[in-house]
Amino acid sequence: MSDRAPGAAVMEQVVRLQAASPPRSSLARAFGVRPLAEEAQPWFSGALGEREVGAALGRLPSGWAVFHAVPVGSGEADVDHLVVGPAGVFVINTKRHPGASLAIYERAVLVNGTKQPYLRNSDLEASRVRGLLLRAGVDAPVQPVIAVVGAKQVRIYHPPRRAAVLRAETLVRWLVRRPAVLDADTVAQAAHLFDDPATWRPVAVASDTAERFGAIEREVRSARLVRAGWALAGALGAIAVALPFVAR
Repeated sequence: MSDRAPGAAVMEQVVRLQAASPPRSSLARAFGVRPLAEEAQPWFSGALGEREVGAALGRLPSGWAVFHAVPVGSGEADVDHLVVGPAGVFVINTKRHPGASLAIYERAVLVNGTKQPYLRNSDLEASRVRGLLLRAGVDAPVQPVIAVVGAKQVRIYHPPRRAAVLRAETLVRWLVRRPAVLDADTVAQAAHLFDDPATWRPVAVASDTAERFGAIEREVRSARLVRAGWALAGALGAIAVALPFVAR
């Protein structure tokens, strides 16, 4: 499982949804119309968030093990990031909310005033991982974590009882500063369990998923630049029209 890329499951979903949507016309490309299908947009945003958090977790020091897009349970759910180290086991759920305001309470997470089921879902994922460890005879504490990417504001009014809610940029520092509770042997046992594909629900991800997602990402970036170019051209045109009147 250690070879699974951050965001592998959501990237696969983006690729699948885009393949089912009609391609943009030449005119749409010329005007920078957004290439993403409407239903693919939240998955695309989620993939970007998971890749950002995955890159950050790659900076953890020796003695830590990290797994991404872990297919836990019997449905289609997956754990975004599963981390084990001296401080214990951490089930990390990435949430990307560019420019949003988050309010954190003991039993609720509000995004721009709307309640989200993040705490419940994080607790459920952590309980599943906890059950796997117990059945394998590995004694290790499991902590759910919600890593927030891109938010304008994250205010914690009352910390949740179980899950930690953090900005993604503080995640690695927070992890390495946690007190050590596991010895190296227990960390190795947990990492071996998590790395074994037989521990988890079988999944099949196409070998070219990352490549196809990268092509979609480049197309999104190119469309954004085209729109910016048209906006700049419009602004310059407005200035050119206004100048003769200003000069009078």
